[in-house]
Amino acid sequence: MAGAAGLAGAAAGVWFWPSSEKLAAYPFARRVGGASDPLWRLPPEKLLAATAEDAQRLRRLLPLLDDGSQRLETLEPHLANAKTGELTAEERERLREGWWQVFEPLLATDELKGRYAGWYGVDYQKYPLLHARCFALSFSALCAQVNAGLRLLAALEKKPLLPVLFDEAMPQLGLPARTFSGLRQHLGRASDLLLVPLGNDWYDRWISAHLALDAPFTPLIQKLEPLRRNARTRVLTPTATGLENKLDLVKSVLFERWFPLQRNLATWAGDTRVTALDRRLISDLQLAELKAKLEPGDIILERRNWYLSNIGLPGFWPHTALFVGSQAQILGALGNDTNVKLRFGELSAYFGKHYPKAWASLAERDHDGHERCVIEAVSEGVSSASLEHSCAADYVAALRPRLPPVMRALAIERALRYWARPYDFNFDFTTDDAVVCSELVAKAYESSADSTGLLLPYVELVGRRAVPPHRDRAAFSQSPG
Repeated sequence: MAGAAGLAGAAAGVWFWPSSEKLAAYPFARRVGGASDPLWRLPPEKLLAATAEDAQRLRRLLPLLDDGSQRLETLEPHLANAKTGELTAEERERLREGWWQVFEPLLATDELKGRYAGWYGVDYQKYPLLHARCFALSFSALCAQVNAGLRLLAALEKKPLLPVLFDEAMPQLGLPARTFSGLRQHLGRASDLLLVPLGNDWYDRWISAHLALDAPFTPLIQKLEPLRRNARTRVLTPTATGLENKLDLVKSVLFERWFPLQRNLATWAGDTRVTALDRRLISDLQLAELKAKLEPGDIILERRNWYLSNIGLPGFWPHTALFVGSQAQILGALGNDTNVKLRFGELSAYFGKHYPKAWASLAERDHDGHERCVIEAVSEGVSSASLEHSCAADYVAALRPRLPPVMRALAIERALRYWARPYDFNFDFTTDDAVVCSELVAKAYESSADSTGLLLPYVELVGRRAVPPHRDRAAFSQSPG
């Protein structure tokens, strides 16, 4: 026992023995922390410089976060309260960029909060200013996050469309899908909220005096004063937002578990036919006659009898596609139009530059030697197909939008933009990162700043607004002629 006690005493002596290396942390902090916080491995002079730089960085981030939050709080009513189908592509993009303007500074703020999360290990006795600076950086970032998080949850209250848009992938910004859902788990989190009033008391008692005359931190401290007051007020003001956030999280988890079942079921039903696969009512000769009459921009409606996926779909037409034509057909029909040239310049060069893979696919042929001239959303995603493959069906109809060439060219451009995006097994017309067949056509011809488009009638289906294929026909009675 004596030997064990001696060994334990020796181990404790080594554990708490001061380090020969001059560091800003307590001598035993690194040993207590195991691998330790990187903060605790910095010498005082480096930590002094780092905290001064990060104070400037955080001071620049705070107004960005505030401005981004304010934009979402003051959205025009038609954007904030829109239903599916009531927003143009430009408006949806604007809303997604609004989320990015909050999400980007929020991430950068979180990085700073984490960097100084080990403030308590900085030696308060030897380096009280460094200890105070590290706490102020982590606490300021926490208050900024809590403020922005609770403001965001309040701004999105009773606006179900916005979280769906915010969850979309934004490849051009390097943003993956479901960023809002991921962040929502931390917004208004009780453990963070509890730290705000505690941090306020700690700051007043131990920290503020050391920073009162610290010139490099004065601008940040001036921002921290109203920030911490606002955060404390928001935390101590009960609202229903926190409860709704928890309910949304539960729904999200349930959806994630249910979604693979839905996707597998939809794929199976779409591929399952209850009669011979080679049996169809439309002959190759009829398809050839149809193809000779089609023009780029025409909308195709299709029905295949005896498929399980027809069950439960409203209307006679369960599938729709966009006839865009081959490269040669597009250029021949639209390339020489004056307004098309004003909008795109040389059409082939424009499409080749902005949508190289999608455009190249329209110069290819399928495995049977048929030219690819249709863009459609199928279970494998948005892709190019031949008319012979796409319309190997039992009923086919073609609709021609009564629109000028430039608007048909714009519709083809949008279809090329959606090329290679996945099929939306959630059948959510709000999102753009995945689409279903009629959604592809609807969004190709939706109105925008440079196109009147088609007035496509949305309907309520199982609690969601959508445009089923058979509703595409209604647009032609409303389109300009």
